[in-house]
Amino acid sequence: MSEEINEEKKAEENSSGKKLFAKTLKQYLDKGVEASKKGLKTAGSAISEFGDKSVNKIDIVQLKSRLEKKYQELGQAVADQLSEDGISISKDSLVVSEKLSAINELKEKINEKEASLKKHEK
Repeated sequence: MSEEINEEKKAEENSSGKKLFAKTLKQYLDKGVEASKKGLKTAGSAISEFGDKSVNKIDIVQLKSRLEKKYQELGQAVADQLSEDGISISKDSLVVSEKLSAINELKEKINEKEASLKKHEK
């Protein structure tokens, strides 16, 4: 009979040990899942921020290219006007004022994008 009691105690201890091991393992797994969630959230934020920066940089390059083209158009328009005899030109001339307006709009957009980019870099 004492042998049966010893066997029952061993079975209980074994069962308790398995439960403790299972509980400990579950806690470690739960911690791992939480760490993974935090890591993925952080990575997602970093990827999103990187994407925003990249889009802003691409936009700035495109806007600067358009700005350069507008300067060339302005130069060509002024050259065409000056080559005609008896025509004077000023910044109030229709062709010049339109080009200057487009140039100023592009400059403002570039400044906005650069400010946004600096904001993301901080």
